[in-house]
Amino acid sequence: MLLLTTSLFLLSSCDSSSSLSYKEKIPEHYCSIANLKRHCSAQSVQITKDLTIVGRVVGNDRYDEFSRLLVLEDASGGIMIAVDHSDTANEYPFGSTLIVYCNGLTLNNYGGKIQLGTAPNDYGTGHIPREELSRYLHITLSESTAPEPQHLRFATVTQQHIDTYVQFDDVYFVKEGSWCETDPQTGHTLTTERLISDADGNTFRVRTSGNCSYAKEPVPQGTGSIRGIIDYFNGDYSLRVVNRGIDFK
Repeated sequence: MLLLTTSLFLLSSCDSSSSLSYKEKIPEHYCSIANLKRHCSAQSVQITKDLTIVGRVVGNDRYDEFSRLLVLEDASGGIMIAVDHSDTANEYPFGSTLIVYCNGLTLNNYGGKIQLGTAPNDYGTGHIPREELSRYLHITLSESTAPEPQHLRFATVTQQHIDTYVQFDDVYFVKEGSWCETDPQTGHTLTTERLISDADGNTFRVRTSGNCSYAKEPVPQGTGSIRGIIDYFNGDYSLRVVNRGIDFK
C-alpha cells in the first residue's frame, strides 16, 4: 500500500471533530478509509456521525485527468471524492495530507465502488459545493512528499486496490493511436479505454477522460511503466493514469 507517514498507520476508530483552522495538525483519532466505506450499507448513505479520515492525495485535476475529483489513500485503501472545484491540483496538491470531516457528506455505491460526496444525481455522486469545501476538507501542516505507487501485476489487482495508486511495469499498448477517440460530428474527445499488455499476453484496460489535456496525443510506443489509480465499475477494473505517470522506451 501507499507509503504514509508513521502517524497515518495508526488508524483508529472515529473521532469527535471540532472546528479547526484550514491548515492543521492531524487529529489524534480518526477512521481508516476502509472503515468509512463499511458504513455504506445501501446504494446511498448520508453520514450523520463525526467520522474523520486522513490520507494522501493521489489523484487531482492535474492534466485534467480527474476533473472535479480527488482521490485519497491511506494504509487501508482509497476513496474518490467528488468536489465542485476546477483547480484541485493547486488547492490539494499531489502527495499532500488531507483531513476529511465526513459528517454531513454522503457515501454512494456507484457500480460497486464506494465514493464520497453529496446525494447522488442523474450523473452519479453529487459534488461537494465549492463554498462548502473548507468545511469538510482541510490540508494539514505536514510537508508533502511524492507518494510511492504499489507495484502490481494485472492478476494481483483486487477490490482492496480500488482508488489506490499503483504501477504496472514492463507493459506496452496493444494498438497505436491517440489516448482518446474523437467524436467525428462534434470534434470533442471522448473518454476512451485502451489495452495494455504484459510479456505474457495478459491485458488490462487504461481509461482516459476525454477532458484530459493529452487526450489527442498518441499513446507511447515500446515497453515501459505506467502509474495511475485503479478504477472499478460493475465488475471491471481499469487504470486511470495520474500525473501523466508514463515511462516508456
